[in-house]
Amino acid sequence: MRTPGDGTSSGAGRVGDAAARLGQDAAELARREVRAMQGDLVAGLREFGAGGALLGGAGVCGLLALWAAHETALRALETVMPRGRAAAVLTCVYGTGAAVLALAARDRVSAATEAAADALDKQADTLDATTAAPDGTTGA
Repeated sequence: MRTPGDGTSSGAGRVGDAAARLGQDAAELARREVRAMQGDLVAGLREFGAGGALLGGAGVCGLLALWAAHETALRALETVMPRGRAAAVLTCVYGTGAAVLALAARDRVSAATEAAADALDKQADTLDATTAAPDGTTGA
C-alpha cells in the first residue's frame, strides 16, 4: 500500500508539467502559424484591392468612352435632323439593342440550363446503372 507523499506524486507532477509545456508549445506554434497565414492573407487582399481599384478605374473610363460615343453620335444626327428627333432616334436604337441582347441572353441561359439538366440526368442514369444489383434490381 502506498501512502501519500511516498514519491509517486513527483513523477505524476513531472508528467503533468511536461503535458502542460507540450500544450503551451503547441498553442504557441499554432499562434505563429495563424499569424503567418494572416500576413499572407492580408498581402493577398491588398493585391486584390489594388486590382479591384484598377478594374473600377477601367470601368469608369469605359463608361466615359461610351458617353463620348453617345455624344458624338447625337451631334452627328443633329446635323441632319432636329435635336429632339436625334435624341429619340438614339433612344430607339439603344432600346432595340438592349432588347436584342436581352433575348440573346435569355436564349443562352435557357440553353445552358437545359444542358446542365441533361448532364445531371445522364449522370443519374450512369449512377443507377452502376448501382444495379446483378438480378436487375437497384442496390438501394
